[in-house]
Amino acid sequence: MNKNISIAMIPLLAGCTEIPNDMTLEQAFYSAAQSSKASKILTVDNFAKVSGYKKQDQYIAEVSYDIRFISSQQNHTIGKDVRASGLGLYVLSVEYEQYKAGDISSNQQQVIFIKTHAGWKVKA
Repeated sequence: MNKNISIAMIPLLAGCTEIPNDMTLEQAFYSAAQSSKASKILTVDNFAKVSGYKKQDQYIAEVSYDIRFISSQQNHTIGKDVRASGLGLYVLSVEYEQYKAGDISSNQQQVIFIKTHAGWKVKA
């Protein structure tokens, strides 16, 4: 009887240690980028997970990606809404003071993903 209980517990324990696969991380990352207010300024391409690890109920991933500016800085001002939009956009607006449409920046950073009832999401 104890053997049956142990076998029945395997799926439950597997759910506790679930980590997102690379495709899930990519979809969550692109979803966050597309829903960001900064999507009017740039697009995110070439996502790749470099490394990652599970920490409690979060997954911390080192990711690389390219940012392509779709408008020139002179076409708009970087407002508070863009500064708070995630993906380090405020830092980019400071770093790329005079970016123009078509400029591409390769980036690597640590991103925290959280498990929600709707799947994995980028932590805001």
